[in-house]
Amino acid sequence: MYVLGINLSHDRAACLLRDGRIVAAVEEERLDRLKHSEGFIIHGHFEKLSKVLPMKAITYCLDAAGIGIDDVDVVVGNRPLGDEARERILRELPIRDKSKVHSLPMPSHHLTHAYAGYLASPFDEAAVLVVDGVGSKVPGTGRIEKHTIFDGDGTSLRRVHAETFPEDWSEVGLGLFYSFFSAKLGFVTRWGHPTFGDFGCGGYTEAGKTMGLAPYGRPRPEWQRLLTVKEGNVVIRTEDMEKAWDSWYASDGDGYDAKQKGSWQHQFAKDVAYKIQAETEEAMLELARYAHEVTGRSKLCLTGGVALNSVANQRIVAEGPFDEVYILPPAGDAGTAIGAAYYGYYSIAGGTERHPVRSGSTGRHYSDQEIEQAVRAAGEKVESRRATVAEVAALLAEHRLVGWFQGGSEIGPRALGHRSMLADPRHPEVRDYLNEVVKHREVFRPFAPSVLGEEADAWFEMHGDSPFMLLVPEVREGLRTQVPAITHVDGTARVQTVEPDVNPRYHELISHFAELTGVPLVLNTSYNDAGEPIVETPADAVRTFLNTELDHLYIGDLLLTKPGRELPERHPSRRPLA
Repeated sequence: MYVLGINLSHDRAACLLRDGRIVAAVEEERLDRLKHSEGFIIHGHFEKLSKVLPMKAITYCLDAAGIGIDDVDVVVGNRPLGDEARERILRELPIRDKSKVHSLPMPSHHLTHAYAGYLASPFDEAAVLVVDGVGSKVPGTGRIEKHTIFDGDGTSLRRVHAETFPEDWSEVGLGLFYSFFSAKLGFVTRWGHPTFGDFGCGGYTEAGKTMGLAPYGRPRPEWQRLLTVKEGNVVIRTEDMEKAWDSWYASDGDGYDAKQKGSWQHQFAKDVAYKIQAETEEAMLELARYAHEVTGRSKLCLTGGVALNSVANQRIVAEGPFDEVYILPPAGDAGTAIGAAYYGYYSIAGGTERHPVRSGSTGRHYSDQEIEQAVRAAGEKVESRRATVAEVAALLAEHRLVGWFQGGSEIGPRALGHRSMLADPRHPEVRDYLNEVVKHREVFRPFAPSVLGEEADAWFEMHGDSPFMLLVPEVREGLRTQVPAITHVDGTARVQTVEPDVNPRYHELISHFAELTGVPLVLNTSYNDAGEPIVETPADAVRTFLNTELDHLYIGDLLLTKPGRELPERHPSRRPLA
């Protein structure tokens, strides 16, 4: 049985299941190369907006299975607020049997998040906490989903607690709380009309930048608390956020201008980030405790866009009441394509097979012929030769920067050893070089370590695994000086644990690096330049390799270099470690 799930929100995506197992899941942005790929089209003199299906992603998934659209048995889609996904699918999807297209019950959006987060987990029972920016409108109330708690049992989900905010936006949830201040700090990917996006910010807020900047800030006890958390509810008044910003700016923002390049260096920006992150962590921890209280479950599935806040996730794992926590890599809206597909399989088609998602790699695999074609298309701009994984590890140990393109791509915002840029975590100059010279982004942005799963506890203050880079434990104090490139200013790191049966080639690479250096981890960041989606195809990988200061690209079994290239003056290998 084939089930197709479609996300019609931002980060449009598609997911195809075969008997409950993911065949392929991909975001439209990886294919159309438009960050977040909103999908709006404008028509008519009055600039009426409408949204289209992620047809590139849908076709990609069908091609991965070798089937056509009429071979699909069930189709389910979702988007926030009014939904209307079924109507759009019926209008645009060229499927002959329209009876195969189904709707979720309203309110639908948090339900799709919950299906994705729970049915992908290895748990037979669990509490499911959904926290995001905007959910669905609740029928008959005019109110909008803020956060929701479900009880998962077997293959079914039951809503046990739900909070909403009013349609007039006088109150918001945690996701919009974080977005409001991220926008004020100027952390926005510009897109479309200048007033598009949350609070008219002109694009998509970049919450990850706020999270990365927060450790540079200071506690400000004189700044009033904004969140009220009580009995499973988080109350945030929009008016209070606006007043707080104006008050803080008046007293401490002298000389700060978010529109100026490098404005994040102002202490005011750092302190605001610290404040917002701290309140978000406390609120998420309280919500997790309440989820435990109302469900009585010992395991938690955490999902929704706020579940991408890996620092808050770490607090829940370390301080919360649950024995185990599972977080799906595309916890944001891209993951609702997976949730819609799971709903179709388990609730509509009556499926029973469970296939826990252990790998973030949900994309299609490219053949050697497709890789070689992309390399040939680059002509004399690249040289290529066959190379072993051990040779790539040796390059990393020499402080070279390597693009890593292996297997199927990851869905979601984290590169997990399939579409990655890799570097030596031991070199103290690697972080700034990667940020400024290679990725053209702010120097405060931290980088993640990918560590051998069997060595993780020895290097980080953690117990258990972190396969999807969604937890931020502390680097063990005595080892921080050995891996400065992945140790953030507060002594933490966003860890990915790598298992040999999940990603054997990546595990092999890190093992060889450990043999050469004594360090069982590598620096891992997403394979993209600033403002671009992560690469998807071999052609994307070669193009980004040529357009950045990466030294090498390892794609399939081919190692690419740039003939005649001289290393930049700031290159870490010009100042090798003693």
